[in-house]
Amino acid sequence: MAQVATAQRDWNRFAGVSRPVAAAILGLLVLLMAWGVAGGVGRDHVEVAKPSSAHFDGLVGDHALYARIAQRVEAGDSYYAAAAAEHRAGNYPLRPFVAVRLPTLAYIVAAIGEQKVQFALLLIGGAAVLAWYRRLRTEPDLPRTATIGALFVAANLTQLAAREWLFIHEVAAGALVALALALYRPARPWAAMAVIAAALAIRETVLPVAMLFGLFALIDRDWRAAAGWLAIGLCFAAGLAAHIAALATVTAPTDAASQGWNGQGGWIAYVSFVQASSLLRFFAGWVGALLVPLALLGWAAWRSRLGLATLLIQLGYAALLMIFARPANFYWAMLVTPTLFIGLAFAPAALAEIIRSLRGEKRTVRAAPV
Repeated sequence: MAQVATAQRDWNRFAGVSRPVAAAILGLLVLLMAWGVAGGVGRDHVEVAKPSSAHFDGLVGDHALYARIAQRVEAGDSYYAAAAAEHRAGNYPLRPFVAVRLPTLAYIVAAIGEQKVQFALLLIGGAAVLAWYRRLRTEPDLPRTATIGALFVAANLTQLAAREWLFIHEVAAGALVALALALYRPARPWAAMAVIAAALAIRETVLPVAMLFGLFALIDRDWRAAAGWLAIGLCFAAGLAAHIAALATVTAPTDAASQGWNGQGGWIAYVSFVQASSLLRFFAGWVGALLVPLALLGWAAWRSRLGLATLLIQLGYAALLMIFARPANFYWAMLVTPTLFIGLAFAPAALAEIIRSLRGEKRTVRAAPV
């Protein structure tokens, strides 16, 4: 049987797995792909704004709602008074408190203007792409082809160049999460910590990322980092409490309540949301049905702290989207789509090792340096 050198594959978690494990992984991959293709991944599972939705300055639906709120704040209105008025005017729910976005993005747009905010977001996106390129180029043992992952980040941050997405909080938060992941190093967590704190101030649904990094700090017994993540959590809790209290002053029991977040769309909905929130929106649904499982496989292959962190983040948000997101909430996926498809850079090597294990090919062990 062929023997294959391992010098270039130390990073690959699937290198040398047993035949039953390889068969199970390949079987799951094929199952998810077939499920997506047969289930009709695509726009039928996504609810976009209708002509009857709110309109403002060329924007429709949620885009118009948040743009109008920011404009009123810029004109001098209180954020919460403006949000309550616009939610009522557009028949948007005001209860529970999570139905109303945190005020951070509206304050920033009101303070410096749309154009400057969009320029700043483009800079953040560019920094994320460059940071990922550098990270993938300098990580030990990764193949040179891994740097193509930075192109996948760039391709899935294209919303930053479109005005209407400036007002969707997940777009800004997703760009910040992408940057934070590229910067994350357990021994030097402070840059990632600052970026995650900024993302958390814009969208509270970034909290699971902060919690995961805090858990890693506890596992590493890095008490300084753990204290830093705890401080961010406490500041977030205080800010959320202030948000709830301020919102309570402008709402009434008669205000519309959300229909809930129990979409339970499962795998097909998740892949459809990713498709609609990424560059795959320009392709047929079956393309996403094939590429999303491959991207997750690629992330599962990278044996590193960053690989594990990103895999857990991708799987965690996939579960949240499958269980809670309704078709109208498809853009929640923008929190993770900028980094999801980096996994495609690792997928070919992952598949190669799985097939090698299925064939029973053995790998030589690299000798330790003398």
